Amino acid sequence: MSQLLARFKALGRDLRLLWVAIFCLNFGFGIYSAVFYNFATESLRIRPEQLGYVEAVRELPGFLCVGVAAIAAQIAEPLLGSIALFLMGVGMAAYAIVHGIPTLLVFSFVWSIGFHSWMPLQSSLVLNLARKNIKGKRLGQTLGVSSIGAVAGMLVVRIVGHGLAYPQWFVFGSISIILAALTMLPIRRDICHPAKPNLVLKPRYKLYYGLTFLEGCRKQVFMTFAIYALTKVYHTHLRTVALLMIINNIVNIFGGPIVGKMIDKIGEKRILMTSYSALILVFLGYATIHREHALFALYCLDNFFYLSTTCLTTYLQKIADPADLTPTLSMGVTFNHAAAVLVPLIGGFLWAKLGYSVTFFGGAAVVAVSLLLASRVRPAKADAAVSG
Repeated sequence: MSQLLARFKALGRDLRLLWVAIFCLNFGFGIYSAVFYNFATESLRIRPEQLGYVEAVRELPGFLCVGVAAIAAQIAEPLLGSIALFLMGVGMAAYAIVHGIPTLLVFSFVWSIGFHSWMPLQSSLVLNLARKNIKGKRLGQTLGVSSIGAVAGMLVVRIVGHGLAYPQWFVFGSISIILAALTMLPIRRDICHPAKPNLVLKPRYKLYYGLTFLEGCRKQVFMTFAIYALTKVYHTHLRTVALLMIINNIVNIFGGPIVGKMIDKIGEKRILMTSYSALILVFLGYATIHREHALFALYCLDNFFYLSTTCLTTYLQKIADPADLTPTLSMGVTFNHAAAVLVPLIGGFLWAKLGYSVTFFGGAAVVAVSLLLASRVRPAKADAAVSG
């Protein structure tokens, strides 16, 4: 522990402040993530189609990510980040007075504006505050700080459970996020603003666009409806939900580097095809198995195989012109958010009309199409020849 503290003190003042802010943000968001679905099912008695509306509205601000880049060219990024986090904290605190779907929609949209405005700023701030030769290292460490913060927040929920009422949990989480906003204020304001590229939409990257859109669909089915199914259908306890999320975050901390090494060793195509094949079984299992503990395992397996999405970024890096890389990734985010808006609406409608199994059968169909597209991913040398 003393060595970790010594290394932390050795960082620059501004990077230390940023990491404290990121820890506080993810601590608060970890609390929110662990309690939201139990709150929605137990307190609001939310129906599946209503959950679809909420998730769609909550994802709409994702399209702000491109606009934030333009604003960041005019306002210092630490100040803009502080404003975004403050808005997120206030919107989340307002959940304490939510007693129905209309107010839930409003405040979900409010905090989501702050969250999605923050998303493109975090990496930019880390890159601008890190020394030139260790920028990648600092990005990886920052992700570790994020995961540790989220696990800490979820662990508190796991320990305390219903010892706090849901309004108190949301206020508790929001205080941590507002503290993150205040921590951002002392960071120096003279951070440079690199030129922000426009979006790129080219036919040669259509396979990447297709895989990214389908990945957004698959991810959203599970993010929106998997925990909801556990709390709505099986009445899974708040502490159990928190434990599942803790397990998933720990898997992310240790599994990410392992998947990265596997990508370098065996390539994107094999990993994607293996992952998608397994995910078809995960979705089919969620649709047909009616044992709570089996669904717990499937939920964690989905999270593990989600790590394979790193392949989409490395695949694009191998086939794209250097100048196209960042703007094409931004276009990928846009496709992903388009899926995030559409899928909850469709999934909620299917659940309401035909039952929750149909929603997960639909997810299996999406992954099957992803598997077909992944079979068209070619080795790096072939891709390089085509790009050249």
